[in-house]
Order: sequence, then structure tokens, then C-alpha cells
Amino acid sequence: MNVVGVVFLFLVLGVVGAESIRLSPDPPSPVLPATFTAGFDETMDYFGLTGATQGVLYYDSLKGYERMDRENGEADRYCGTAHLFSKTPCTHLIVDSTRWLIFPQRQSCCYCCDSADGCGIVKRDFLANATFVGYEEVNGTSVQHWKEEGLQENDYWQTDDQKPVRLYQKPNDDMRFKGTDLKPIDPSVFQVPDYCSSDKQCGGTCSFLRKRASRSVSKSGGRPKGILVE
Repeated sequence: MNVVGVVFLFLVLGVVGAESIRLSPDPPSPVLPATFTAGFDETMDYFGLTGATQGVLYYDSLKGYERMDRENGEADRYCGTAHLFSKTPCTHLIVDSTRWLIFPQRQSCCYCCDSADGCGIVKRDFLANATFVGYEEVNGTSVQHWKEEGLQENDYWQTDDQKPVRLYQKPNDDMRFKGTDLKPIDPSVFQVPDYCSSDKQCGGTCSFLRKRASRSVSKSGGRPKGILVE
């Protein structure tokens, strides 16, 4: 084969290769595992209040339960506004469509909001309309990168078997997961403490969400549209 023929062959193979890459289908949209436990490292910046903490997320969509423990809730926009400038552990616990904020060291608990306010558990397909950005390497592993506009820009990374790797709600909250356990979760994890009472309502962000829902109902005559909160 002469030189012209070789060059032509390479050009053809290059075009075919590029076309196959361009036409390769995107992975299916992210769906959270039905039940899982995952540790995480988190950095937050809300209203000029910055912080870093560690925690654990427990998620059981089959029962409609979710729990998120943070070693320090000061920079969380819910815990940190319920107890201002308080460096103390804080738990979000969602049971029966009700979100509680629990401060175990203080033996304190308050009612935050419920599913009508947009405070139910995160939906498994909360990124159903996300755009696939591509594959990226994280800690030596190739993972999927997705992006979706919501209340803010959400960037999400997951493994091919749809285990969460990272969730970055720009520019406020960056959560990096440390392993995912798919085993069933002991029901006691989602037990609401005896000292929780709906008579004691959380202030701060929780109060804003409750008032926002009330205004929506008043104007529309129906239930407000749910929003994603963590």
C-alpha cells in the first residue's frame, strides 16, 4: 500500500473511531440505592459561616426513612440556624414524612418541617433530569459525573453500579462519601427520641420553610411543590 493509501486508511479509522465515541450512549440517570449507609466528609459555606465535619448517612427508601449524623452541625443551614454558633453534633432524622433536628449532646430535639414543606426524604431519582458530563478519575477510580440545575447547581459523581461518590451543591456544600454499605439498616437507627415533640419547633431555616409552605398553600389553595433539602 502506498503512502497515500496508508494516510487515507488512518483518516477513515479516525473518523470511525470518533463517530463511535460520539454515538456511544450515556449511562442511565443516577438512582440512589434503595437502602444504604455511607460515611462522608463535608465542607460547608452558608451565609459566610464556613465549616468542615464528618458524618454518616442512613437511607431506607423502602420505609421512607433517612438519617444524617454530623459530628458538628454548626455550619449546616438547618442545625446551625436552630442553635446559632453552636459546635455540637446534630442529626437530621426523617420518619413518617417528618424531619426532626436532634442535638444528642444537649438532649434537645425540635420539629423542623414535613414533606408538605419539601422536607421529606431525598428521592432516589432526584437527578433524573441531570446531564451526563463524562467519566472522571476520583481516588484512582473512574466514576460518572452528572450535573443538574435545581435550587443551585448540583454536581454529582457515582460509580457505574450507582453508589454515591460525591455531591457538590455549588457553592455551599461539598460532600464526599467514604464507602457505601448496602446491607439492611437496623430499625433502631430511625427511632425518634422520647424527648422529641412537635410542640417544640425549630427556628431559622426550618421556620422559613414552614412559612414558605404556608404562603404557597394560601396562594394556590393546595399543597406547595416539594423542594430538595438535605
